[in-house]
Amino acid sequence: MSDDPIEGFKNTVDKLGKAFQHAGHVLTAQAAMGWVMRGDLNAGRDTLRKLPPEMLHEVSAAAAALTSLADEVLAAGGR
Repeated sequence: MSDDPIEGFKNTVDKLGKAFQHAGHVLTAQAAMGWVMRGDLNAGRDTLRKLPPEMLHEVSAAAAALTSLADEVLAAGGR
């Protein structure tokens, strides 16, 4: 770790930028799900196209897990 306050500031700003970018990607993924839940597959697809490939892998894995969980809850009577 550097004792230079300017370098520390730059590192902090860089970390904040990455955190905000990730948060933006999460919100974009949520927006895509909202479109799909409302039946607008084209808008969902267009929204997903805004995400980088690594985030699309995460969204795909999360969607598969969500599908499984929803089926599990439905099988248990919906509760």
